[in-house]
Amino acid sequence: MAKIPSKSGANSKIRFVMLEADLADSDLTHITQAISQAMRQGQPVVRQLSVHTGTPRPSLQAAEPAAPDVEEVDDAAAETEGNGGEPAITSKARGPRRLPTPKVLSDVDLNSGDMPFEKFADEKGPKAALSRYLVVAYWFKTHRKVDAITIHHVYTCYKKMSWGTDIKDFAQPLRDNARQGRGDMQKGAFVINHIGEAVVERMTPE
Repeated sequence: MAKIPSKSGANSKIRFVMLEADLADSDLTHITQAISQAMRQGQPVVRQLSVHTGTPRPSLQAAEPAAPDVEEVDDAAAETEGNGGEPAITSKARGPRRLPTPKVLSDVDLNSGDMPFEKFADEKGPKAALSRYLVVAYWFKTHRKVDAITIHHVYTCYKKMSWGTDIKDFAQPLRDNARQGRGDMQKGAFVINHIGEAVVERMTPE
């Protein structure tokens, strides 16, 4: 029998089965099935690897990285921190504004000269607070060469004339006159301008 040359590097496997038996016809079927089963058991088992193209099963998935811990910062503490870790200036809740208390100026002369304040005030006869404040500002500028008056100048004149001093904020009429263009506020003091002077010059007893 001629040999079949084999390719270099390849393996060949040959299985030769010979069976000789004197059997009855009834046993032929059984022995054939036994041989077929033996032949199948002798074949190598090929294991199929399943390829999963979908989402891998949970057991095979890589563990997800844990989320970083987030430190909660108290709002009140955050507000007190500024740049560079230095405490920042925070605005505190404002309480009721403290109003300055007016006082009588002992060094003010209201009586000397050709036009004492009382005489001038009687000629103008102001009744409203804004008018009285303008009269005070005009008199000090004209007869005492004092351009800027404060609540203390006004309060001193009020006490001289026995005008009511139940004014909650003694500086409010000064600011109101400034808003109406009759003068200017300068560091809490009122300076009457030509508009305010004209109002006083036209003023008659109310």
